[in-house]
Amino acid sequence: MSKDIRKKIVFIILVLGFITPLLSQPDFPKPNNFSDSSDVEFYPIGWSRSGNFAYMVYENYPFVASYWVFKIQNTVTDEVLCSIEFDEESNNYIDDPNQEWSTVNSKIKRYLERYKIRPQREFKKFRYISMQSGFDYRVSYRQRNGSVSPTEDQVEPVGFRVKVYNDYGSKTISNFKIKRGEYLNGVNLLGAIKSPYEDRIAIITSFKIYDYQNDYAGTELLISGCKLNSGFK
Repeated sequence: MSKDIRKKIVFIILVLGFITPLLSQPDFPKPNNFSDSSDVEFYPIGWSRSGNFAYMVYENYPFVASYWVFKIQNTVTDEVLCSIEFDEESNNYIDDPNQEWSTVNSKIKRYLERYKIRPQREFKKFRYISMQSGFDYRVSYRQRNGSVSPTEDQVEPVGFRVKVYNDYGSKTISNFKIKRGEYLNGVNLLGAIKSPYEDRIAIITSFKIYDYQNDYAGTELLISGCKLNSGFK
């Protein structure tokens, strides 16, 4: 084998070694955990111009199951357009979206394209909203009590209303009710994420679930869309 041919072979090997890792990388960034709470893992992925918001959340139900769920939610109507569970029953189980992003990407990419969602490289909390006064927007939660067990006179918080205030007034953006046999507590504002395309945010509310025997049954999230420049009165 001549010296020139050997040089060409070495050059080709070096080029392939450089290109192959690039080709294997996802064509959009991996998500990162948005939550500061040890009870919640929430990974925002991206937005569409029409208000569709994609994210992943770790649903942890003690003594039942724990798994990641990918969702696309329209923040205008709050309708969930797509939901994919990465659990053992569906043979899609993953431990960490960052470590197993190629598996996640292969399952969700077509849905991101279908709903025209553009993944973002960075998400920052919308810092103009709080449960306290002194901010441009304030969130308040009003819990609703109801019967937990059909056979016992146990009354506990079974739902809540999400209301947003600003200098022009207020508006209700969500009304949530838990399923029968459970009640909730610890309703809290986890944060809010603004769309890069319009004055619209996704408000993320966390709350703890308990069964009728007062056993902790997990922490869930409610995602509520809110238009920032209309509807307040």
